[in-house]
Amino acid sequence: MRILMLNANVAGRGTYHRALWFGSMLAARGGHDVTLCTVSPSSQWRRSERRTHGIRIVDGPAWGIRHMPGYGSNWLDLFWRWRELRFGGYDAVYAFEYHPNVSWPVALGLRPSQVLLSDWCDWYAGAANRFRGVRLLHCWDERRETAIRRKAHRVSVISTVLRDRAVNLGIDPARVTLLREGVDTGHMRPWERAEARRALGIDDRYMLIGTLQDGAAFPALVDVLGHCAARNNAARLLLVGTLAPAQRAMLASRGLAHLAIVTGRCSDEQLPLFLSAADVFVLPMADTLANRARFPHKIGDYLAVGRPVVLTAVGDYPALLRDAQAAVVVADAHAAADAAACLLADEEQRRHLAARGRAWVREHLDWRVLAPGIVSFVDAACSARRTE
Repeated sequence: MRILMLNANVAGRGTYHRALWFGSMLAARGGHDVTLCTVSPSSQWRRSERRTHGIRIVDGPAWGIRHMPGYGSNWLDLFWRWRELRFGGYDAVYAFEYHPNVSWPVALGLRPSQVLLSDWCDWYAGAANRFRGVRLLHCWDERRETAIRRKAHRVSVISTVLRDRAVNLGIDPARVTLLREGVDTGHMRPWERAEARRALGIDDRYMLIGTLQDGAAFPALVDVLGHCAARNNAARLLLVGTLAPAQRAMLASRGLAHLAIVTGRCSDEQLPLFLSAADVFVLPMADTLANRARFPHKIGDYLAVGRPVVLTAVGDYPALLRDAQAAVVVADAHAAADAAACLLADEEQRRHLAARGRAWVREHLDWRVLAPGIVSFVDAACSARRTE
């Protein structure tokens, strides 16, 4: 079966990884011919093609991607996507999110014989998308976000919150399937702490609180750093990525700028090495609608590189990890700071949690473990469509 996957985001960011691995598993385990359309991270005007993970990837031109509220309005790519969908001979179209470069080609080009699948992995309208509180924009955004789910023959969701939202929209529960976010535990593997620190030029005496760039959680991470530094003068924040000027200013205003180690941009190939320099990871998510609907893939990365994780009890992930005793799950950011400080002082507990966390993620969230569910979802949807 030929499957066209439409991703709204730039290659290498966010939902792209989920779409890439879904496509890879559908090709490797399901024997399907998969094309993934995404957005070029480097070219404004040109389209290019490549093959990776066993699938064809088309990187469309990025010009105009943020001309409309949100993103996905890269105008030069919309017509090409419509034409590929309409005339490319695909049996199924798998739409990852609802932005213009996904929903418009579907709305204008989908053939009656094609099966439409929709993946829902974030709650945007009124949650992740704020639009400065303009009610009219919120209503417009919600109509866009929900229309493609109603149109789809089957919907995959990343969390129980989004599953419930789909059902509350009137979508038949039999048409909605929960497909978790996965991790490539073969690639995301532990490196020796000392080796990682040598590569980054970091003093081995420091006790590092690790994080990937997360703008929403950053103020709470600053609080965690301040709390840990007050109890342990070797405590440092290791941020894998780059800092925005406002974040640098926030650290400086707290007198903590000298305690932050910022790696700069990191490739996917370098990520396991960079993360392995940390002693503990902390993700203090606020209890918001957007966070309850997410299933952050960075938590899987943290667990997979064999380091203990502290996170707040928001969304589906924490309950799963708490039941497995594979992470420290706390009520709020203040408790996360206390837990991180305790872990930095307890090497035996860090080793114990690291081992349990990696074992759990390999058993439950490795993409190869999730593959049968992904393939079954697509195959069952296409079979049911043929009999309708």
